[in-house]
Formats: sequence, C-alpha cells, structure tokens
Amino acid sequence: MVTIKIGALADSGDLYPFIPMMEGWVKEDGINLEFEIIPTVQDVNMKVLTKSVDVSVPSAAMYPYIQDDFFILGNAVATAIDGITGMPVLAMNEMKTEDLKKSTLIVHGPNTSAFTLYRLLVGKYGKLVIIPRVLDEIKALGKQGDVLVAVHEIKMMYAMKKLGIKPYVITSMWEMWSKISKDAPMPMGTVVISKDVGKEVAVSFKQLYEKSKRFAEKNLEKVIPRDVELMSEAQGVNMDKEIVEKTIWADIQEYNVPQDMVLNGLHRFFELTHERGLLPLVKSIDVI
Repeated sequence: MVTIKIGALADSGDLYPFIPMMEGWVKEDGINLEFEIIPTVQDVNMKVLTKSVDVSVPSAAMYPYIQDDFFILGNAVATAIDGITGMPVLAMNEMKTEDLKKSTLIVHGPNTSAFTLYRLLVGKYGKLVIIPRVLDEIKALGKQGDVLVAVHEIKMMYAMKKLGIKPYVITSMWEMWSKISKDAPMPMGTVVISKDVGKEVAVSFKQLYEKSKRFAEKNLEKVIPRDVELMSEAQGVNMDKEIVEKTIWADIQEYNVPQDMVLNGLHRFFELTHERGLLPLVKSIDVI
C-alpha cells in the first residue's frame, strides 16, 4: 500500500476533482490518500517547493523550480482558451493600460502565474502588494492598491457585486497573451505528483484523479455542498453556494482542455518567460 499526501487548494474550482477521493466515493487499489486543505495558492506553491506534499495544485509558473521533482498530470492543467477566465486587471477607477506601469499592484503571491503573466505582458508596476486571500484582495482594492489581477475572477466579481462594488476592467492577461502567444492556450495552474512515488504509481494516481474528476462532474449535487463546507472552513467565511457552483462550472472548462493544446500552451509560456528572464529554463515538460 502506497500512501500519497495530497495538498488540496481551498478554491472551489481546484477542489472539486479531489472531493470524491476525499469522501471515499472513488478509490484505487494499493493507494492510500492523506489530505490537507491549503488555504492559498502561495501556500500551495511553498508546500510543493519544499516537497511537503506528494500531490498538489501549484501555479504553472512554479514548474521550472520543481521540474526535477514532480510530474505534471496531463489531464489536470487549468488552461484558458477564451476570455471567460482570462485574469482581468481590475481597478476602482477608470484608467488606461499604460497607467498600470506606475500603479500599486495587488497579487496573491510572488510565484503565481498571475504575477508572472503580468510581468511578461505588462512588465512594470509602481509598487507591489502581496495579499494571499481572494476576499482580502477585494477589500484592499482602492485602499492598499490601485489594481489587481483577478485570478479567481468569477468568485471575485460575484463578491464585489454583493458588496456593491463595480470595478473597472482595464485589460486582461488573456487579451494581452493572445496577441503574443501564436494562439496558444494560456496556462494558469497545474496538478503535479512527486517523482518520488515512481512512474507506475504516478500513472495509477492520474487514472484515479480522472475517475474522481469525472465522478464529481456527474454528481455536482453531492460535490457542491461538501465543497461549500470545506471552503468555508478553510477561508473562515460562509461561502455562498451559488458562487461555488459558478466557479466549478467555469473551472470544469479549464480542466478539460485537450492535452495537446495544454502542452502547446505550456511550451509557449515557458519559452516566453525564459526569453524575458522571468523564469528558469524548463529542460523538458514531464507530463504523464
């Protein structure tokens, strides 16, 4: 029996594929799973970097730093192929794209794909403010920072609407990415598994993950209430069922992009970020 420690991110779209495994609704012979719910993307990135978990959901921008230690699951890369989840840049007041270079920028972590894409596509900012939690980012906009890159944008825009906040959309990472990427999809997050478990176990886990993801997508009436509970506990707030459901539906699209398109996006992302000196060279993308 192999034990795999999973660090699941407390974000509805990233969490839903793991819930059937967590609840024992799907299983794989010979694999024992241990779960830890991790509250923020930056915490996930650090857990993976320090090899504190065997499986987790780091930013795509983390891969150059962990490429020797982790495989990417080819059926589990969050990838944008349209502007629906395209990371808009939001502000409280109208401004132009060129104004971004002197603005105070809010991001949820220095190693995130959002910040890496901003550095690639916009380049400069006046000052950087790191605020790891999504809801805290919202509260800081217009107070601690001028603009933010909205990663969990459906959740963020919904929360802003409930608070009576009407942000101004300056641009989006997708809008800028699509102009330089040669029509490649835009990578955002990954699911990775430690190479220490071995290739055979990694392949078995990939199959289990796929089974769990498909079960979740066919049984959202069971998954969503549990997702709401886990999210509320991890984030310390009462999560709204409607926003959890909307987030999951959006992320279902992101996590079901064909693997050849996913790889095209990853190759282009790592090529461009290395050319600009933003990320280390990726020798090869180890995908299973």
